[in-house]
Amino acid sequence: MSFTNHLSDISSLRNKYFSVRHGESEANVAQIISSNPQVGTEIHGLSSNGRSQVAENTKLFLQNYPSNNSYVIISSDFRRARETADNLASNLTDSHGNKPSIQLDKRLRERFFGIYDGTSDKSYDIIWKTDEENPIKNLNEQVEPVDSVRERTTALIKELEDKYENQIIFLVSHGDALQILQTAFERIPNANQQRYLKHLERAEFRPLLLK
Repeated sequence: MSFTNHLSDISSLRNKYFSVRHGESEANVAQIISSNPQVGTEIHGLSSNGRSQVAENTKLFLQNYPSNNSYVIISSDFRRARETADNLASNLTDSHGNKPSIQLDKRLRERFFGIYDGTSDKSYDIIWKTDEENPIKNLNEQVEPVDSVRERTTALIKELEDKYENQIIFLVSHGDALQILQTAFERIPNANQQRYLKHLERAEFRPLLLK
């Protein structure tokens, strides 16, 4: 099975990108994995704490990046990501005084965790260890390969680079999807090394810098 890293031939970027992981969700509170689109797009939205996390971190972002920018928000269509994007957009104003619109894109969806979907979030440690040691086992258990996640997320970046220039682009998504995307920005050869990156916290804004 062959996958493409669409950032491998890009040497510089026309836009600034920020990963934004969703705030604390109802699935996080329940300590379960929610990766099935049929479920995650409908339920498991943000908790009240999650909404506060997003609002607070948006304010912190604006302290470092003045509001005289143009913003684009691209979000996973999972409910917890959509609600994070809505909260983010409501706290942003571009250089013309307008609120940014939100574009939903399935390429930013949560990584699908196969047989572990709906189970305890303690299963993440098993999945990540298997990513490194025996990825075929994960594939047999219907877990989406890390290279598949990197292919779909980098395809989105390539498309955004063709479409926009001099924008701040927020990518509102999920922990695995965003850290796997970060491996492409950092030219890390193997996407299964995503867990060696600093853990992306809930509602964290992280700049994605191409190396």
